[in-house]
Amino acid sequence: MSRSFSRRKDQEGYLHPLTLFALTILFTFLVFTRNPWLYGITCAASFLILLSRSARTCIKNLVFYAGIFGVAVLLAHISSGFTTGAFLGLAILILQLFPIMNIGRALVMTSSTKIFTAMHQLHLPISLSVGLVTALRFLDEILLRLKEIKAGMKIRGFHASLLHPVRTFELYFVPLVYKCLHVSETLVSSIIAKGIEYEGEKTSYYDMRFKFADGISLFAGVALLGVALWTS
Repeated sequence: MSRSFSRRKDQEGYLHPLTLFALTILFTFLVFTRNPWLYGITCAASFLILLSRSARTCIKNLVFYAGIFGVAVLLAHISSGFTTGAFLGLAILILQLFPIMNIGRALVMTSSTKIFTAMHQLHLPISLSVGLVTALRFLDEILLRLKEIKAGMKIRGFHASLLHPVRTFELYFVPLVYKCLHVSETLVSSIIAKGIEYEGEKTSYYDMRFKFADGISLFAGVALLGVALWTS
């Protein structure tokens, strides 16, 4: 059991949650830069950060990015029109926001305990820390519940269809409400069991010190932002 926990700690040994938060803010400014080289570096860095968290998720996002990029190139060579221009603008917007999506995905996949400990290091109010951690954790939970609903629909012979949006909404929404209520009860029980309301000194299973990788990542992000501001 100790070896299993040790491996788990090694898998959680990527960037500090506060570093991910800081990079999210920096990348928000960088993705809208007009310099294609800076955007390319930012995008590549976001994929590397996601790769350090999950190779499978990184590959899925990379395939999705390639698909959106291909659609954008195809629409750019089609005769312009209102509909084509709208879809092209949407595709470009998704491509621009993709680095932020990668960092956000890495943050959502981060252990809720690590995120809460990081918030505690900033001496934020417990109510704010719990709310933020719950929100990030709930996003991942919703995706899991939607997969469960889709599997249940397949077993029962129901199929979602864009041609019947109201029925599709009912098939997903009703069971999702019940599942979310169940998840909320589980979260409350988990919060109480972990002694969140305890006002004494709290410890963490994880090593929450800033590492060399955090310093390099933050320095690179600030440097890229400086270059973007200088060249703008």
